[in-house]
Amino acid sequence: MDKWNLLEGELKRSFRFFEDYTNWNPGPGYGLTSDTTKKPHIASIAATGFALSAWVIGDRRRWIDRTTALGRVIGTLKTLQNAAHHRGFFAHFLDRETGQRFRTCEYSTIDTALCLNGVVTVMAYFDDPTVQSLGMDLLKRTDWAWLVFEKEGKTLFRMAYNPDQHGDYVHGEPGFIGQWDMAAEQKMMYFLAAPFLPQETAKALYNGFRRDRATYKDHSVIVNPGGNLFAYHFSEAWFDAARYTDAEGINWAQNAREAGLANRQFCLDQQDHYPGYGQLWGLSASDGPQGYQVSGALPSLHKPHHYGTISVYSVLSSLPYTFKESVAVMETLYYHHPQSYGKYGYVDAVNLDWPTPYFSPYTLGIDKGCSMLMIENVLTQSIWTLYTNHPLIQQALTTLGFKEEPHVHRHLD
Repeated sequence: MDKWNLLEGELKRSFRFFEDYTNWNPGPGYGLTSDTTKKPHIASIAATGFALSAWVIGDRRRWIDRTTALGRVIGTLKTLQNAAHHRGFFAHFLDRETGQRFRTCEYSTIDTALCLNGVVTVMAYFDDPTVQSLGMDLLKRTDWAWLVFEKEGKTLFRMAYNPDQHGDYVHGEPGFIGQWDMAAEQKMMYFLAAPFLPQETAKALYNGFRRDRATYKDHSVIVNPGGNLFAYHFSEAWFDAARYTDAEGINWAQNAREAGLANRQFCLDQQDHYPGYGQLWGLSASDGPQGYQVSGALPSLHKPHHYGTISVYSVLSSLPYTFKESVAVMETLYYHHPQSYGKYGYVDAVNLDWPTPYFSPYTLGIDKGCSMLMIENVLTQSIWTLYTNHPLIQQALTTLGFKEEPHVHRHLD
């Protein structure tokens, strides 16, 4: 099987996950997608955003007919009107049947943004008045201004909110949790918020997070603190970063490429401790032999943690930026480790250095969703084009000072 058939096969199997793990029962949970196959009754609001984008892919490729795709989208948007939220920010996890908040999880900014990226995508694709109306209601309802605060002369977003004394991520008094003061996966938040905030506030927020630059070998990267690979991909799964530089001259696609190449080199340099890294690379956050694990690589702000576990989806998500290097991992897994490939395509994670080589038995919605969109973008650029060209995103890019590149170079060779 050549690399293009591998990509097409992974895309189709990824789509199958969203079909199989989205709630199609009529009722308040219709259209919500499971967080993981391990606990299918718990929905992830972020995975639901990826699912909305999946129905666009399915319609474009005629895997589902237009009536089915549009019905799924409208039904999901209606569910989102009533799903648990606070000031428009969704609970991170929901009961998949009722749409209500799961236990005392936080109301999450980044997970809401991932969901709203899916909303923008379906609004860009379906020229349907109901989709447009329901989608705009959700976008306008999200009270970004509520999260804005000043710290040490910088304008920042809060990271999450939890009103419960012993709720998730609450340490001390309940309320706001953390802040987005570092370069990570949150760039989409500035795009979504900018059309609904005063221009100066929107610009101050985008300029407010740190641009910490560090180097590993020959690779200079604006880093996230832990060197986790996924943080370079979640906004870029929708935003065609290769087309734009920001007001400071940063091209986030080039940054993602440098991060991916550095991650690979770091793995190669750790082979004495983890021989499996000689075949594979991709240190990120994923399932692992001891449960959910967060791994990272240099460059980073802190000493990165890693345990031999390769996050396969992060290697696939890096395809637009490290095509040759990512394809090599795909081929190695497919031809030499058949346990790594199944009904929903590549498994979430692999650890060849565990006492018994580990191949994750679970699929995670946001992980499979990110790699699915990136593969579709490698093949057709359709999700990038739809999202990035939407008038609200174009308005945001103008407000934030992004400039379109005259020549776009994509590393697909």
